[in-house]
This record gives sequence, structure tokens and C-alpha cells, in this order.
Amino acid sequence: MGKQPESLDKITKARLKFSAFGSICSIALTMFFVGVLAVVAVFSTRYLQNISKNLELEVLFFATTPQQATATIGDSTVTTTINQTVPEADIVNYELQLKNEPFVATSRVSSRAENTAITKEILRNDFEEYTDNPLNASIILTLKPEYTSADSIAKIERFIKQNEQVKEVTYPNVIAQFIQQNLRNTQWIILGICAVFLFISLMLIGNSIRLNIYAKRFNIKSMLLIGATRAFVRRPFVFKGFTQGVIGGFIATALVALVMYGGSVMVPNFIDLSNSLLIAAILAGVFIFSILFTTFTAFIFTNKYIKINPDRLYL
Repeated sequence: MGKQPESLDKITKARLKFSAFGSICSIALTMFFVGVLAVVAVFSTRYLQNISKNLELEVLFFATTPQQATATIGDSTVTTTINQTVPEADIVNYELQLKNEPFVATSRVSSRAENTAITKEILRNDFEEYTDNPLNASIILTLKPEYTSADSIAKIERFIKQNEQVKEVTYPNVIAQFIQQNLRNTQWIILGICAVFLFISLMLIGNSIRLNIYAKRFNIKSMLLIGATRAFVRRPFVFKGFTQGVIGGFIATALVALVMYGGSVMVPNFIDLSNSLLIAAILAGVFIFSILFTTFTAFIFTNKYIKINPDRLYL
């Protein structure tokens, strides 16, 4: 019988340690989920924006084969060759003009040799053995995101075609339609889903901290009855919330970093780790938010039970 108090004390300490461990795990898992949501929201938005940034317009120029022109001078007939190909120098000059237009993000000239090589690779044969080369140099443009709607592209196409040397302006119409119809809606849907799950996650953390403080509500009232100040009573609970936030935030940050690394290997086009500043901002945001939220929540619920009516302690 003499060892019973010591045994009960060990059981109580074990329960407290298990409770603290459970709280840290809950915070870590919830903050990990919050971090994953942040990664999905940020990189999905950037991915959709990159789709619009990578929308390319190719400006094609007339490149007819040399033609024979016949002229009669007196009793003799003279045959001359007329080359109707747009000079590449003119194309380069026009590219410099387009580069200064407000809708252009980037521009470059794809030379005749480059276009010929690409065409041969696609066709897998040397078509120049059978026919004259009908290709010419072209200009490849990428547009600023605000000019990637279907209406804006149509206006840009009409503007470029005002140049008489331009034969055609080509672009992936399917991507342009996707951007026009789905880009903004998709961004709002992703952000909305993330906001809902973020709210649920924060509620879980808050409820876990509240239950831990609720279990010690009688201790809080007992300390107040013997003359302890509110700040003195509040301090250990707030410090515990801060400590759990630090540990849980560190674990969550490490797990989110692993997820981003794994995602960059599996889906490199979606998660790009080259932007170290963005990666650091996400990880630091998860860690700092974990500390601030757990500390603030502990402060709020401790105050609640400090101010609570004694008659409600048993409810």
C-alpha cells in the first residue's frame, strides 16, 4: 500500500507525457496538411500562370520559291529569275519593332536554317532533295499574361498582319481557349478548396489545445483562489502552446520539405525548386504560423477559463 502514491504519480506523469506527445503530433500533422495546401495553392497558381506565359505566337513570312519571269525585247526573249522571299534582315528588323510593343513578353527570330532543321526532324527526311525549300525565318513571341485572352490574341493577330510581309500568325488555339475559359475559375476553385481545408485544420488544432486546457480548469481556478495573478496562471499554458508550436512546426516543415522534394522529382513541371526564395517563404510561413497560432490559441482559451464562472466549471 505504501507504494501506491508513487505508482499513481508515475501513471499521471506518463499520461501527461502522452497527452503532450499527442498534442505535438496533432499540431505537426495539421500544420503539415496546411503546408501541403499552401504548396498546392502556390504551385498550381504558378503552373497555370506559366501556361499563359508559355503561350507562343509564331509569325510566318512569305517564302515563295524563285520564279522565272519572261520578257520579250525586240526579237529576243529574256528569262530572269525573281526571288520573292522576304529577306531575313527585314524579319530581324520587324522583330525589333515588335519587341517594344506592350503585349510582348519575349521575342526571338527563328532563322530559316533553324526552321528547316526542325521540319526535317519532324518529317524525318530531307525534303530539300525533292523540292525547293519553301520555309523562311519566323518570329516567335510570348505574350504577357494580361494579353493571353482569346480577344486580345485576335487583336494582336490583326495588328501583326498589317505588315504586308506577314503570311500568317499561328498559335496553339486549344491552350488559348483553355486559358480564356478555365484559368481564372480554376485558380478560384483551388484557393476556395484550400481555404475550406485550412479552416478545418485550424479548428482541429484549436480544439486539441482547448481540450488540454479544459482538463486543467480546476487547477487554474485553484491557483487564482490562492492569490496567483492572471499573468502568472496564463504563463505556463502559453509557454506550453509556444513550445508545442515550435516542435510541431519543425516536424511539419521537415515533412513539407520532403513532399516538395519528392514532388519536384515526380512532377518537375508542377513543383519547381529553382525558386529558393519562394520555397523558403513557404517553409518559414508554415513554421512561424504554427508557433503564432498555437501560442495565440493557448492564450485565448486560458483566458476563457480564467474568467469563467465557477458554476460552469462542471459543465
